[in-house]
Amino acid sequence: MKLDKVLETIGGFGKYQKFQFFLAALPTIVVGFHQLVAVFLNATPEFRCAHNSTDESFEFNLASLSYNFSAIESYDPCVDYSSSFGNQIVSEPCQKFVYSKEYFSKTIVTEWDLVCEENFKSTLSTMLYMAGSLIGNLVFGILSDVIGRKKAMVLAMVLLILFGFGAAFSPYYYLFAVLRMGVGGCATGLYMCLFVIAMELVGKQYRVYIGVAVRYFYTTGFVILTGIAYLSKDWFYTQIATTAPALLFLSYIWLVPESARWLLSKERTAEASEVVSRAARMNGVTLPDDFSLEQDTSVSRASLSEVLKKGRTLFARALILCVTWASGCAGYYGLSLNSGNIGGNIYTNFLLSVVVEFMSYTVCLSINKLGRKKLCISGLLIAGSACIATVLVDHFVEDDAQLNGYHIALNVVGKFGLSISHCTIYVWAAELYPTTLRNSLLGLNATMGRIGQILAPLVNDIGNFVPEKYSKMLSPAIIGTSVILSGLLTFLLPETAGRKLPETIEEANVFPRQLEAKEDDFKKAVGPLDDAQTKI
Repeated sequence: MKLDKVLETIGGFGKYQKFQFFLAALPTIVVGFHQLVAVFLNATPEFRCAHNSTDESFEFNLASLSYNFSAIESYDPCVDYSSSFGNQIVSEPCQKFVYSKEYFSKTIVTEWDLVCEENFKSTLSTMLYMAGSLIGNLVFGILSDVIGRKKAMVLAMVLLILFGFGAAFSPYYYLFAVLRMGVGGCATGLYMCLFVIAMELVGKQYRVYIGVAVRYFYTTGFVILTGIAYLSKDWFYTQIATTAPALLFLSYIWLVPESARWLLSKERTAEASEVVSRAARMNGVTLPDDFSLEQDTSVSRASLSEVLKKGRTLFARALILCVTWASGCAGYYGLSLNSGNIGGNIYTNFLLSVVVEFMSYTVCLSINKLGRKKLCISGLLIAGSACIATVLVDHFVEDDAQLNGYHIALNVVGKFGLSISHCTIYVWAAELYPTTLRNSLLGLNATMGRIGQILAPLVNDIGNFVPEKYSKMLSPAIIGTSVILSGLLTFLLPETAGRKLPETIEEANVFPRQLEAKEDDFKKAVGPLDDAQTKI
């Protein structure tokens, strides 16, 4: 008996699947911690050069200076003016910085003075984390297929703990950056293994909703992260607090079984049958005494090279999805990381962007009703328009208080749109691709998304490396333009909701019109089918 048929018998989302889903989804909260903790670890408070050797507080009595502070024509916080006297201003490279402690007592920026000429290091550490995500996506994707979902999950968990605590105790910046890169790889690998475990033992009709539900747990991690960062205000304690909960999930060595689908793929039929039998017992279903599983070999595998030979339309669609995935991920993480740069209270800004993410996933629950295409394109165009509006606001609004309010509102709107498209495109792409190449092409899309992630910190902080008059508008202009172009490109892709999905490259190449036309011709030839004929 094939696994999907068994799931129909024992219940596609019974008590057993609900319990295992909860176990699989819970650690994604910890993944959420690490994914955006850089907003707080890498935050750059207001700073200035120390006025003298005893200057320790950011609030300083300028009247006590030996020189006339107002004589400085254009004050630069990266310059040391302490050798000046009276109206004679002397500028020297700053050797000691003083930081505001309004929101943080210590960040990695204040720990290692990552400001002025060293400010690229803050961006670099986040880019390395995202690069680690790309590597983890590839490595743990292979490992989960070779050694199993469960072993890959446990390995990712153990390494995440080691790298996470190691980063907290790093005495040097470069060691911290490398260890954070390891955290990125393990966090991504862990999420991928957990997601697959959550999906592989539920019925087909529940998988879309399971995919969205996992995002709720993941985003809950952002909410808790805000509280952790607010209470600790120190990067060391924040790093410790976001890593320690992973220790609890080492119990999954005993609690979570291996994936029945993976066991079947390795011809370990008896073990797979035992997992399914356990699920049936918990769901209150009795299976026949002679029950056994069999591997589904009805669809053979294909190679990516065959897409170029047989499927030009499919190839073009895959390219569009690669571009959309990259720009969408760059925008999503760019706006998420930007919560600390748009002015106002960093904790409030970040929490607002998280709340709107919950709202977007609630909208995504109507994916079957509204359709994949409409939701994805709408999200991209809303986000892109919000980013372009930010550029216009920077140009026309001069009042700082109003400007700050507009920035926060538009950042939230942009995050809402990109969260919708980010969630929807997974389902849409999976349904556009044929069964024979679905995993390979989704892996290619995910890789492009990770490249977009790597670029996100650079795009977000690009204002630090260009003339000041372009600094605030360049990042939203890049994100907005790329996201809108992606939204327009996706108009070329067909809707997949409620349609027969392609199994082969040939079918995907003519999907959906000719594929559905062939199905209609078949129905006309054989006539209407009665209930007995349509049962599987």
